[in-house]
Amino acid sequence: MKTCLLRTIAVMAVAGLVSACGQGEDSSAAQAPELAQSHGADVAAVATSGLSPSAPVSAAEEAAAGGPATAVFPAAFRGNWDYNENGCGADESGTRFRITASEVKGYEDTSKLQAIEIIDDLTVRVVMENESSDGNKVLTQVWRLSPVAGINLRMETHGKTIRALRCDPV
Repeated sequence: MKTCLLRTIAVMAVAGLVSACGQGEDSSAAQAPELAQSHGADVAAVATSGLSPSAPVSAAEEAAAGGPATAVFPAAFRGNWDYNENGCGADESGTRFRITASEVKGYEDTSKLQAIEIIDDLTVRVVMENESSDGNKVLTQVWRLSPVAGINLRMETHGKTIRALRCDPV
């Protein structure tokens, strides 16, 4: 991770210097072999791409490039949920779980978000690494929020659907 961060900083610095010096695409392209030899292929690729090093990149592009793409649950899905209708009212509930920006924390397990696909405003497909006493496994699920204030969450895995209720006030 540290190497990726340092590489990204170096790419941005060199690309910024190239553009600040007023050199056009032709001179950047001509210097690509020199940049690649002295600073690595990533620097040369940015310098010759014509893109600003601060240009937005999608998570999929960043992941494909080997960068540190971070998947995040949309805000509408975050909060406290319970599988049991009466679980939200209880002080302690073994069926309650909390969705944070990057993980789902349950009573006995934690699932870390690896990837997310936004299907629409109320539906996402998630890939999570689940760590529990039963061992680690990868889960792929489709989550759907109810259209009425998102008070229900339906989680589908392999054709089976489980419903959870939002515990937080809407």
